[in-house]
Amino acid sequence: MRCAIYIRVSTDKQKSSLENQRSLFFQYLEDRGWDVFDFYVDVESGTTGRRENLQRLIRDAKARKFDVILAKELSRLARNGGLSYQIRDIAMENRIHIVTLDNAINTLEGKGEMFGLYAWMYEQESQRTSTRIKAALSSKARKGEFKGSVPPYGYRLQNGKLILAEDETLSNVKRIFRMYLEGKGFDAIARTLTREGCPTPAQVVGKKNAGLYWQGTSVKKILTNPHYVGDLVQGRQTTISVTSKVREEIPREQQIVTENAHQAIISREDFEAVQRYMTGRKRQQAKPKAKKHLFTNYLFCADCGKALWYVHYRKGYVCGNYYKHCKHVCSQHSVKEKELSEVILNDIRSIAETLSENEVMGRLESKAAHTRKQAEKQLQSLQRRIEKLKEQKTGLIRLLASGTITETEYKGATESSNAELFTLQEQLKCFQSQQASGSTGESIARLKKELKQFMKIKELTPEMVHRLVDKIEVKADGSVNIHYKFTSTALLSA
Repeated sequence: MRCAIYIRVSTDKQKSSLENQRSLFFQYLEDRGWDVFDFYVDVESGTTGRRENLQRLIRDAKARKFDVILAKELSRLARNGGLSYQIRDIAMENRIHIVTLDNAINTLEGKGEMFGLYAWMYEQESQRTSTRIKAALSSKARKGEFKGSVPPYGYRLQNGKLILAEDETLSNVKRIFRMYLEGKGFDAIARTLTREGCPTPAQVVGKKNAGLYWQGTSVKKILTNPHYVGDLVQGRQTTISVTSKVREEIPREQQIVTENAHQAIISREDFEAVQRYMTGRKRQQAKPKAKKHLFTNYLFCADCGKALWYVHYRKGYVCGNYYKHCKHVCSQHSVKEKELSEVILNDIRSIAETLSENEVMGRLESKAAHTRKQAEKQLQSLQRRIEKLKEQKTGLIRLLASGTITETEYKGATESSNAELFTLQEQLKCFQSQQASGSTGESIARLKKELKQFMKIKELTPEMVHRLVDKIEVKADGSVNIHYKFTSTALLSA
């Protein structure tokens, strides 16, 4: 019995509980002689499904990589009724059992009829906990304490109070308001700050995924934050429920406002002037939804990898990184839409005119025979390796139970084995797909017919781009590398 062991605690403060849970599972497995497929460990709330290792467990369950899911109790898997049912349904569809150490759920023994009751109980418990936490935070907010974990850009947190930061972020906030009142837009201000190397809000707080460049959305967030006039405004948003991360805006009259709670960075007059100016500009800039141009989502910069944007006055496309952040990030990598359309049309006509069924069929059949021969060898190797991996895993669980190897060593060994097994299984699927594929001649004839449909068309259409083009890379000198979806014709140059 291959077991997927799921272990979870809510916070880093509870990490000692992880080891206690592990010990319980080792004893449970040893008593039954079951194998450990893998450990799935998360340090996060059970109300959310966006847990890295829970999602990995779900993916592996759908791939039927194990036979049973073990958890200390159902609340370790989920404190969300909908998520609990999702996990149960995925397990049932893939013939995987769920067993909890408290014996409340054990589908191997037919104990699953109380699943719904336990799922409801744990969700209600989380909802009550969330309500208590919100009430405590609201009480602190009414006393003038900042209840957030990250202070606004330009401030730092000291004993629950916001105080002015002693770095360049303070002057950056003032500059952002000044530049906006001078007529610069969100993106223009962002480009200026990026060009000057000013730290972004995410960089200041040390976020792991902090971007290198300022964004217009970050500038707008600063310009609309009432904290900068010295007022502590909290409770502006709330989650709909403990099981949803969707946030809704709270009406202004219901928000918790403590005036003059900390030192202001921006005067009330300037802040209100910015809000009025912002409303006016939004009204002036209102316009129909932008047109989706012919090569939108197909053009990419060959150097930075970012998508190219259509620029109307250029009648073509420019690297999005360059257009947004200027030349110190990337160069133009521009291409005209009309010229690119002509290049692709000429390519399509040339391929359709020179395509020879006999020549291509011969190449494809030869390549297919060679591929089948290689796949058969890989299949035999796969079968032998699977048997060897099973023997290794049996030996590893015995070594783990006896204390000869550590849990870290066991996990490393099993992860390596599972990764290799997954790779071999993918190769097997590829072999089976090749065996089940249709006639090579039919695919060539179908391709040629499709290309000839476009032979007499003088203008490239969105349909043609969608059906025939995979992606287009634009180089710094304006030349392009077009990746077509002609998987069969690619063999002509092989």
